[in-house]
Amino acid sequence: MRPRRPARVDAVELTAYLRAIRRGTVAVAVCALVGAILGIGWMLRTPRVYSSTSAVLVADVPLYLARKGEENAKWFTIDTEASRLVSEPVLEATRRATGEQDIRAHLHLAAVPTTKVLKVTYNSTDKVAARKGAATMTEAYLQLRRADLESRRDDRVELIGQQIATLNARLDETVIKGKAKAGKIAELTASRTAIVQQIAARQAESRQVRTTSAYPGQILRVGDTTKSRRINPFVAPVDGLVLGGLVGLLIAYIRSTRLGRASDVARLVPGRSVVTLPKHWFGPPGVRVHTWDPITVGVLGIGAGTVMVAPPDREPGEAERSAADQLSAALRSHGRESRVVDRSVLPADTIPALDPHQASTVLVTGEGVTSEPGSVLAALAGNVVLIVTPRTRQRALINAVHRATEVGATVQGVVLLTRFAVPDGRFMPAGLRRSS
Repeated sequence: MRPRRPARVDAVELTAYLRAIRRGTVAVAVCALVGAILGIGWMLRTPRVYSSTSAVLVADVPLYLARKGEENAKWFTIDTEASRLVSEPVLEATRRATGEQDIRAHLHLAAVPTTKVLKVTYNSTDKVAARKGAATMTEAYLQLRRADLESRRDDRVELIGQQIATLNARLDETVIKGKAKAGKIAELTASRTAIVQQIAARQAESRQVRTTSAYPGQILRVGDTTKSRRINPFVAPVDGLVLGGLVGLLIAYIRSTRLGRASDVARLVPGRSVVTLPKHWFGPPGVRVHTWDPITVGVLGIGAGTVMVAPPDREPGEAERSAADQLSAALRSHGRESRVVDRSVLPADTIPALDPHQASTVLVTGEGVTSEPGSVLAALAGNVVLIVTPRTRQRALINAVHRATEVGATVQGVVLLTRFAVPDGRFMPAGLRRSS
């Protein structure tokens, strides 16, 4: 039966995606599980922390600091006060109280825009430091705000004093000197009266400002430290689960481009004989003759001739040479004279000379079929046996079959080398008989 054409290099099938998803499920699940376990381990290594929360009520700004025309204006926002709470003077006081340097890393601040309450939560692995941290921050904040209000009050009193001095100077200018007309006297008298009224108002305002308290607010609650706990304990396991799943997807994608099983080889090169062999087995060395029957029958059918034994796209290694030795032994078990020759010992662009009086098969191990020397050897031999492993790329196998077809060679079969087999019970690499 004539073999069907191999799959195209650029062919894309829906079943290929479904197959990749199905085979990748185990990899994704295992990697996700490993990632979650590592995340749990990381979470268990993180130290437990203590927390303490303090709440402070922010008082309105006194009226003497209100904007002109807005007697009830607070002239502050809760966000502004939150910034003051984490200002450098407050942080420095907290460092001295707790002995910890990176205060912001231990701090959680809650400032609701529609309220006048600030909540400070201080986290630390030291129970005493947690309690002192929250209490010190609120106390230092209120002291800083009181000092700021008092400074602004003093500035206001000084400004009023300057205004009074200016009014006194203007008042001196209204003194009547010498003889003056009645109209001039009336004008100066009216100006003097108005200035005196302004001075009296400024003096009253100055007394009011000086006697007004610079009340910054008050501490509503200083909470005790909570029981030790881990912050965000589920973050590390979830991150590990997600990252592990992504690694699993990457592994599944890489595996989907490789040859995993004999069914993958048969799907990519339909109609060709596929043989699965272990690279090593446990037990005494030997050749499983019947395993080679699908390829042996095809090689025996060509009569005397040369068969190239090679990987698709790389230099032959010990695995390829071992496979050639096994095929040679299988052919001899069927009564065919057979020998194995390395391409490296042959002259360029030649194949071994055959004995015309004796039916024999020469197996030549050469470079990958897709390389230029390998293509030449395949064309000279006319028959090819490809050696692949589960790590061989699917595209490499398809390209090798196409190249063999282009140079007029026939692919007699594909050998898939797996890792191990266990027929007897003790480890021993495959002992192979190499013919010369």
